[in-house]
Amino acid sequence: MQFITSVRIFICLLLVSQVTIGADIAFKHLDRNERDQFLALTNWKRYARMMRVNGDLRRKVYYRSLRENNKYESPKEEFNSFVSEFYQNSNFKCNNLATYEFIVDITGERTFESQVCDNHFSTFISVATGYKEISFYKNRVLKISYLMASNGESAMSRFGHSMFYVRACKKNIDNCPLKYQTEFILGVVADVDDLAPGLLKGIFGGYATKIDFMTLAQVKQKYNYDEFRDLDQYDLRITQREVDRFISHALRLYEEKDMGDYKFFSANCATESYKILRATLDLNKLRSRPLTPKGLLKDLKEDDLVNDEMTRQFKEKSKKVNGYLAHLGLKTFEDYYNLPVEQRYQIAANISKEDMRFTKASYIFLEKMALIRLQENLATLALKSGDKGLRVKFEELANRYKDWARENKKRARLGLSPIKSDVIGEMNQFYLTHYKEEVTNIAVMANNILKARKSFK
Repeated sequence: MQFITSVRIFICLLLVSQVTIGADIAFKHLDRNERDQFLALTNWKRYARMMRVNGDLRRKVYYRSLRENNKYESPKEEFNSFVSEFYQNSNFKCNNLATYEFIVDITGERTFESQVCDNHFSTFISVATGYKEISFYKNRVLKISYLMASNGESAMSRFGHSMFYVRACKKNIDNCPLKYQTEFILGVVADVDDLAPGLLKGIFGGYATKIDFMTLAQVKQKYNYDEFRDLDQYDLRITQREVDRFISHALRLYEEKDMGDYKFFSANCATESYKILRATLDLNKLRSRPLTPKGLLKDLKEDDLVNDEMTRQFKEKSKKVNGYLAHLGLKTFEDYYNLPVEQRYQIAANISKEDMRFTKASYIFLEKMALIRLQENLATLALKSGDKGLRVKFEELANRYKDWARENKKRARLGLSPIKSDVIGEMNQFYLTHYKEEVTNIAVMANNILKARKSFK
């Protein structure tokens, strides 16, 4: 009996060895498209250099993982591991559908087809009123669109911004009716938790890259109103199998939070969005390497992955804002922002009551914009203070704030209530002590908005 058991163990080990050896050989013989797709899936970067060996110039290829916590020494080792899991782990398809389907493509085989997966996904995101749950079934995604914001005025937004619009079903049913559908925006961004983000950190990889969720309303507010940028939506023309691979891979990146460093020129929203597509679409699709959102859109059109005409457009609201300003007798938002806080309120209060409804909307909208800008400027003032002791104190508070915010982000994903911290009160006291005028103005502005809502009728 002991002999039979030993033989069985030996045979099992031999089979595992054969799978690993087969994977090793298969990796060596992947064609260029297959290799590129695997590198996109696993976030390895390929380098090629000419090196002199025994007097002859030879081309040497080597790889570097862009992930911080990658346990593999090479893409070949990672490939071997995945192929072994493909044949031996019944949960591999459920845990890593995009890679499972990639191996299906190169082997022509399917394993553990009867395995039933829990396809429900849920996370929480921060919104103005607290936290909002995004919940849907990964196998019931109805539409994915490429969403591109037009060029902005700041250096970091000069080339536009790449995102994806997703519509999915909140129930695991066929022919999902509209009442059970949900929509959200999924994008690749820099994980900025500094109170005053730095341009140089964005250029040289000072921030991590992450997948971010937003509501469509949040995206429209940010780009259409706050930054006066259009949003152009193009529905992706891809198969349901590609849709399932895309969403599975994107959510895996979201949960692992290990996408490497964000670099404005070489690892940005467009390049990382491209990699998600390259990792999950058919091998022969999207083989170029665009560096900008417009470049990605151009390639999507050339590969017939979107129509030439956009599905819909959300127009920027500068005309609306300028209309508000003109109604208040001003030309630019800077003119409005530079006026004393109480004077801004009096301008709105003194306008004829014949058009008070429009005045109320104008004033509240512009005052919210001014309030957001002043709050953002507080951190910049503290970081650029000429008083070194003041800067050191603020940096210590800012670091504690970042730790607190990061922990609450983790809790939000799990649907847990945020933890409280003394750092908020300490930071408020810091601002009140050293920037009393700005803090006072913030309080007055908030109070004036409340007064306007009640009195401007």
